[in-house]
Amino acid sequence: MCRISIFVFICFLIIGTQFKIGSAEPTGWGKVGARVGFSDSRNEEYFNQYEGFATYNLPWALNFENGWDLGTYIEMNAGVLEGGGDTGLVVSVGPGLSLTSPRKRLLLGVGVNPSLVSKTEYGREDIGGPFQFTLYAGLSWIFYRGLSVDYRFQHMSNAGIYTQNPGINQHMFGLSYNF
Repeated sequence: MCRISIFVFICFLIIGTQFKIGSAEPTGWGKVGARVGFSDSRNEEYFNQYEGFATYNLPWALNFENGWDLGTYIEMNAGVLEGGGDTGLVVSVGPGLSLTSPRKRLLLGVGVNPSLVSKTEYGREDIGGPFQFTLYAGLSWIFYRGLSVDYRFQHMSNAGIYTQNPGINQHMFGLSYNF
């Protein structure tokens, strides 16, 4: 997460220091969509995740004079996590930051979602407990009338609150509609 914070800080420096405080997007629904993902090879088991999601724009934002906007939102997800022949439910809700290009076609997003999983053992992999944190960084490209293709890298772990904490890295791909 430290690397993500450094990236956002560098974006501020590149974009410029002149801004006005306001709302980058109107408060309300930001986007809805579906994502699928797969894990890397760090775990004993391979994982797949399937989820539906929605974002709700919050009123706190920075609008830069060159057209870039930094906004805040809440993300909500519900889906399933599969691994080692087992399947569990996953739900999460958490805050995020979005950096939006001047033409509103490219969005960068980072955030952290406290997450609950219904199953903690997937084949030979024990993820520790039902409470996890999902940290992510992603990119969305709006290609046609609010439709976007999305990619994000996410890491889910319990931050060491349980004895077992292998963490799961996933590459997530999605399709969404932006309001």
